[in-house]
Amino acid sequence: MATIFDVADLAGVSIKTVSRVLNGSASVRAATSERVRAAMAELDYRPSTAARELRKGKSSAIGMLFGDPSSGFQSRLHHAALQACNDAGYFLTAGLFREEEDNWDEQLSEFLTRTSIEKMILVPPLCGSSALHDRLIEHGTSFVLISPSRTVPIAHAVCMDDRRAAREVTEHLLSLGHRRIAHITGPSDHAATRLRREGFEAALAAVEDGVVREDWIQPGLFRFKPALECARQILSGPDRPTAIFAANDEMAAAVCFAANSLGLRVPDDLSVVGFDDVAIATTMWPPLTTVAQPYAQMARESVRLLTQVGAPGESGAAAEKVTIDHALKFRQSTAPLLS
Repeated sequence: MATIFDVADLAGVSIKTVSRVLNGSASVRAATSERVRAAMAELDYRPSTAARELRKGKSSAIGMLFGDPSSGFQSRLHHAALQACNDAGYFLTAGLFREEEDNWDEQLSEFLTRTSIEKMILVPPLCGSSALHDRLIEHGTSFVLISPSRTVPIAHAVCMDDRRAAREVTEHLLSLGHRRIAHITGPSDHAATRLRREGFEAALAAVEDGVVREDWIQPGLFRFKPALECARQILSGPDRPTAIFAANDEMAAAVCFAANSLGLRVPDDLSVVGFDDVAIATTMWPPLTTVAQPYAQMARESVRLLTQVGAPGESGAAAEKVTIDHALKFRQSTAPLLS
C-alpha cells in the first residue's frame, strides 16, 4: 500500500507539500498540485481518514463494547471490526462492559472520556439497551447497531435475517428426512432467540407431518453447560429426536458432546446443526453444519455508516437498516435419516 512518502518521492516534492495538497491549501502552485495528484493516482494512494481527523482534533478511533468477548459470536465480530476499521483508516478501541453492574454508567463515562470516542459499534445484547443509547446520545456519541432487537430511529442498523436463516437450516434437516427435530434456544430476552425459534417452527409447520414438540424445545442460553444439560434431557430415553437444531454453535457442540456420552453417533444416530459459524464449528468432530453469519460485511457496513453517512438527524438522512445475506455451511454433522 502506497504511503505519503511514496507520493512525495514520485512527485519530487516534500511531505509537507503533499499534505498541503491533501488539505486543499491555496499556497501550492497549480502545476505542483497537479503533479502531486498525478502521483497519487499512479500509486493508487488513499489518504488516511484517521490522520486527517487527528489533525482536526477529532478522534481517529471507533469504539466497541463487549459483555462477553470470549463468546464465538463477539470474538468473530471483534476480528471483523478490526479489519474493517483498519481498511477505513481508523483504529478500533474495545472495552469490557458489564451493564448488569450498578456502576455501568461510570464504566461508560470513563471509557468515552479516556478514549475520546465519538463513534461506536454496539453488538448484541448491548445493542438493545435503551439506557445505553440514552447515555451515548448525552455524550454526543453516534452509534450503529449490529443485529438489534428492535428498530431505533436514532441509529443505523446492520443485520442478517435470523428467521429466514433458521428456517433454511431446519429445512435442510427436513430435506434429509428428519421430522423428529428438537430445538435448543438462547436466552428468552434475546431477539435472536425469538427469531430463530420462529424460523424453526415455520419450517416444521410447512410440511404435512411436521410437529413442534414443546418438550423438545429447551433453553440452552447460548452457553455450553446449560445446553449440555438440555441435550442430555432430550436425548435420554427411547423417545428421542433424530435431529437437533441448536441456536448457536457453542450449544451445538454441547449437543454433540452429550450424544457421544450417551453412546449416540453424530450424524448416524443424530444430526446436529448450529448457527453462527464460529471457530468451534470447524475444529470439532464431526465439523458442524451451520449458518454462517456475514461478519466481515456487517463490520464493513457498520464502519461505512459511521464514517460516510453519519448519525441520523445530524446528517439530514433517516436511519438506514442494512440486511446482509447469510450462507449455509453443509458439513459432516448432518446426514439422511436412516430407515
